[in-house]
Amino acid sequence: MNRPAMLLVFLGAASFLVWDHMHPEREPLAPPPPPALSAGAQPGPVFSEDEIKKVRLSLQDSDSSVRWAAIQLLFSIRDPQLGPSLERMLTEDPDPEVRMKVVSLFKGREDMSRLGPLVRSLGDYDANVRMASLQALGDIGDPSVTVWVTALLRDVEPAVRIEALRTLGRFQDKRKAEFKALADKLRADYEEAVRRAAARR
Repeated sequence: MNRPAMLLVFLGAASFLVWDHMHPEREPLAPPPPPALSAGAQPGPVFSEDEIKKVRLSLQDSDSSVRWAAIQLLFSIRDPQLGPSLERMLTEDPDPEVRMKVVSLFKGREDMSRLGPLVRSLGDYDANVRMASLQALGDIGDPSVTVWVTALLRDVEPAVRIEALRTLGRFQDKRKAEFKALADKLRADYEEAVRRAAARR
């Protein structure tokens, strides 16, 4: 490389270093930190009481899909009046499809008050609702409703009678599983007690 070319490269590099030193790259400013939550603070409600009242009014809408969407929303926000609303829909909604879907919501509840409405829906005029109620009671597995399930062994619909038999079988299977778990626990406790007694000798 000849001398003028080397001089040009050197001058170019030197001018770049001078420019870079004179114009340092600015780091972007960090966003401000989020406001601190006080200990035990809970997020506020998404819906006001007036808005929840409007959603409850939608349970009387003439369109079944609107009624179903409204009860799903009330279920998801744990509306304090959910229980009575679900019971009304289960017994009074004119659309059997909606009543079947409401059965699935009852199944998802944890309180024992769900059993009464499900037992009452065993008397629904629509066979599909009766079957959905039987399946929900089978999923819950509480044998205290055996009397009402057994009554459906005389249902006019063969499919309902078959589902009633299946539900009773599921109750029996659950009882067997619970008895086996109890027997296994008692056996394990006894063996542990024997081991401890032998270790103390």
